[in-house]
Amino acid sequence: MKDVISVIVPVYNVAAYLPECLDSILSQDYDKLEVILIDDGSTDGSRGIIEEYAERDARIRWYAQPNQGLSVARNRGLLHATGKYIYFMDSDDMLDTQALQRCHDLCRRKELDFVFFDAEPLAESADSRNIPHYGRKGKIDESVHSGIEMLDYELDNRLFLTSVCLCLVNRSFLEQCFTCFHPGIIHEDHAFAIRIYLNARRVCYVPEGFFKRRIRSGSIMTGRFGMRNIEGYATVCAQMRALGEERPEWKAVIGKYLSYTLNDVIWAGHRMSPLEKVETACRFRRLRLGKYVSFRNWAVFWLKKK
Repeated sequence: MKDVISVIVPVYNVAAYLPECLDSILSQDYDKLEVILIDDGSTDGSRGIIEEYAERDARIRWYAQPNQGLSVARNRGLLHATGKYIYFMDSDDMLDTQALQRCHDLCRRKELDFVFFDAEPLAESADSRNIPHYGRKGKIDESVHSGIEMLDYELDNRLFLTSVCLCLVNRSFLEQCFTCFHPGIIHEDHAFAIRIYLNARRVCYVPEGFFKRRIRSGSIMTGRFGMRNIEGYATVCAQMRALGEERPEWKAVIGKYLSYTLNDVIWAGHRMSPLEKVETACRFRRLRLGKYVSFRNWAVFWLKKK
């Protein structure tokens, strides 16, 4: 008997991309799936597409809710998931047809808590500036490691990626170490990623760009960096700082994560308005996060021109 994989897909106003996303999931080489779609109050044609696909494929179950954001939609999907493994998919992206088969076989054969892989960007225009790099092939070995060992290595070599769409996770393991995504913020993936890495006994990397991430205007990724980003990062980083104080054995690697993340955040924040910068500095001081940022990056934050 094949193990069921629960694929959780929050949906909000992505009618232009949703058919490609669903086709890439439903055409997986591994077909023992339950596909859980959460319509998060869409106002375009997304609901009609969901209904059409659900009529055609019995593996799809869908639920509707008023718009409450990505975290709440993912949390609801988790409540309905029954599979042995969990995979989170974003509704405007695509997945290589071999992805779930390859990841499932590796998880089962090596008794992994989770397996992780890479992404390839799908740019909507020929302008490739500011497209993130998601390839780590040849930089991470493919043997089994503890999660904290792998996290420490990735942070030291600037290889750590936080997207939930880059891993297949054993559900029983996930239930032991992760409760829910923090509602109402962006960058909520960070807390998920850190917790599964810190708790995992057996993880493995697959050097394949299985996830096809769409780079499009109007998305969280390509939008203006501002206080919404700061709020999300500050929230998850404050949670992780507190976790490091609760668990001394994790404190050193959590400190590396905080330095890794917050230095990038403050550097990106140099584009914000003077008022936003003042609010950011006050928030970092209140949450005791400022010490993780280098003097050089604080100087960039305050002095660099946009």
